[in-house]
Amino acid sequence: MKRIVSLSLICSFLLYAGAALSQTSINSGILFKVVDARQWRGAKFKVQAAVRARTLEPSAYACIWVRVDDEDKMLAFYDNMRNHPIRTDEWTVYTSPEVKLGPRAKTILFGGGTRSKGFYGFDDFHFYLQKDGGAWEEVSLPAMDFEEDTATINKSWYRDKLSSVQWSMRDDSAWKGKHCMFADGSHSYELDNNDTAGKYADVNGIRIYYEEYGHGEPLLLLHGNRGSINDFKKQIPALSRQFHVIAVDTRGQGHSTEDGKTYTYDLFAEDMNALLGRLHLEKVNILGWSDGGNTGLIMAMKYPDKVGRLAVMGANVFIDGTVVDKSIFRILQQEKKEYKGDTSRRSANALRLIHLCEIEPRHTFEELQTIRCPVLVMAGEKDVIKEEHTRQIAGHIAGSQLKIFTGGTHQFPDDDPATFCSTVIQFFTGAAKSTDLKSP
Repeated sequence: MKRIVSLSLICSFLLYAGAALSQTSINSGILFKVVDARQWRGAKFKVQAAVRARTLEPSAYACIWVRVDDEDKMLAFYDNMRNHPIRTDEWTVYTSPEVKLGPRAKTILFGGGTRSKGFYGFDDFHFYLQKDGGAWEEVSLPAMDFEEDTATINKSWYRDKLSSVQWSMRDDSAWKGKHCMFADGSHSYELDNNDTAGKYADVNGIRIYYEEYGHGEPLLLLHGNRGSINDFKKQIPALSRQFHVIAVDTRGQGHSTEDGKTYTYDLFAEDMNALLGRLHLEKVNILGWSDGGNTGLIMAMKYPDKVGRLAVMGANVFIDGTVVDKSIFRILQQEKKEYKGDTSRRSANALRLIHLCEIEPRHTFEELQTIRCPVLVMAGEKDVIKEEHTRQIAGHIAGSQLKIFTGGTHQFPDDDPATFCSTVIQFFTGAAKSTDLKSP
């Protein structure tokens, strides 16, 4: 059960609440523990840990992060040290803000985070509860100092598998005791900054960055919000053995530029249509994940002659409480607060992309009925996009195929890339019958 909770959290944390840790073209990682908050409602708590960060580029840092969710799965509190990042290559003890648990507090999540390239250490976590009279008392929780056996540590802490950060136990540089948790985020990606495969195209008043791999039918890859080509790092090797892959950084994201226009998925679709024209590609297959799926659906509606087959993962046609849980909107609002006072261009761009998630897309199920190309509609059983919305998308596209990945989240392509790639390859090659992909 705890494993399921962890996967749901990692999805929302990376996609929404962890914007400061999930910028494009960087490594980022998360370590966290889940604690039942109901027994301490009304009290204050804080978290303390020793952290060190040997950063390898200016944007890199580490943090302690704390989150509280209430009974309705609504975000009640979140802090990730965005305004005071850790960049010191010496063990230093840091303390989270003091957090008062509300009357409906259900879950406390806390741990360490890394952003961008570097080597990071975490050790000697402490969880403190404020008693009557104001004194702080430590609550004993398992494996807080990483001195237990591996099985206990693995049961007590979740380490994300969605990035290239490699987590391990170290016994040669602990803050206290013999062991600490070590995060190696030094690995450089072959994707999203490839001098051989990477190119720029001037289209629609901006410069679109794209990379090409493999041979065969052209396959356009479209990533999610605040993502990049690197989102498909686990798919491109397999897909490029079957197809001519064109992986794209959407405008204002990754290496692509933007011109100040309001971000909309229709504008993104216009960009992709113009890019295909520039590349002299009359028709392509499209694989879109999250925001990329939204763009793919719009392309199939507005530019039907350009789309051969379309596969979308975790896409939505419009946005409201019937599409995602209301807590997602609260998470987005919390993110916007974190950028308050930051006047940098990067922060302003992030705010525009967050706003896009809040108001877009603005289409209807009925518009999907104009789509005539073969379509595969995918989502995780525990996706941030509600299953009924995903089923409605498939139900309004004639002849579409539906695949709900059992137990999967919005991050299923990262969690199980082999199954995901096999599913889309079968679809794009026409090897799968509709009955093969229908969910029970």
